[in-house]
Order: sequence, then C-alpha cells, then structure tokens
Amino acid sequence: MRSLVRSIIYAMAFACVGACVSDAEQHVAHHPVSLVPPYSELPRAPAGTSIEPGTKVVLDARQQEAVVAGVTKWMKAPPSTQFGIMSGARNSRGVITVCGEVNGRNGNGAYVGMRPYVGVLMGPPASPDFVVVGIAASERERAEVASLCRESGVVPAS
Repeated sequence: MRSLVRSIIYAMAFACVGACVSDAEQHVAHHPVSLVPPYSELPRAPAGTSIEPGTKVVLDARQQEAVVAGVTKWMKAPPSTQFGIMSGARNSRGVITVCGEVNGRNGNGAYVGMRPYVGVLMGPPASPDFVVVGIAASERERAEVASLCRESGVVPAS
C-alpha cells in the first residue's frame, strides 16, 4: 500500500514539474536569447537614442557563416535549423545589422515555421562574430524584430 501511495505521489510530482514548462516554451524552437560576454558588459545606450539606418550590403560567405553559427547556437535542435532570407545593412560606423528568418524544431520535435531574427556582426572581417539580439516567437516579438530591422535599414525579416 505504501509503495502504491509513493508511486502516486511521484507521478503527481512529475506531472507538476512537466506543467511548469509553459505551453509557449514547448512550441518555441530557440532558447531565450541574451547577450553573452563581452557584449553583455557593454554600456547601455542612453534613453532616447535612435538607431542609425544603414546602407544595404551583400553579405559575403564568412559573414553568412557567422550569422548561421550565431543563430544556430540559440536553437533547441541545432542540426535541424533551416535558414530563409538573410539581409544586412552597414551604418556609418561600419556596424552591420543582419535580419533574416530561421526555422527549427521545438521541444516536441516539430518545426515551428520561419521566425524572424536580428543581430549584429562584430569583430574583424576575417573572423566575424554574429551577436543575436533577438529571435521572435510571439507577435509582439515579431513586431519588435521588424521595427529594429526597418530602423537599421535592413529589409524587414517577415
């Protein structure tokens, strides 16, 4: 009897732990994006600072590889990652903002469909590093990514 009760309690506990993962998180193909060092240690832009629009550029092979590597490391199932459009714009300081679309498998193993992303190429041209700013999942995030892409001079990612 005691082992039956214990089994029921364990089953209930596992069910509660499984319920802690939100439905939205199970349907997203990427992990939450955050800046990593050394970029996370940079000072924040002053309030009200606008984004300088850039001029469209064609990304070379190294830059495209950096974008793919940078986005893929945030995906839940990296080998399943698929890329759609990828566009960039360079501002007067030489910073290249890249916007594009990515698809991947969620926690349930299903593809979620193309989602827009935005980020910035950093480092020397010989070995660029792509810093992901965001990968959209919700409609609000899609609007934010589209706004950043528009303001940066990149064709909207959606």
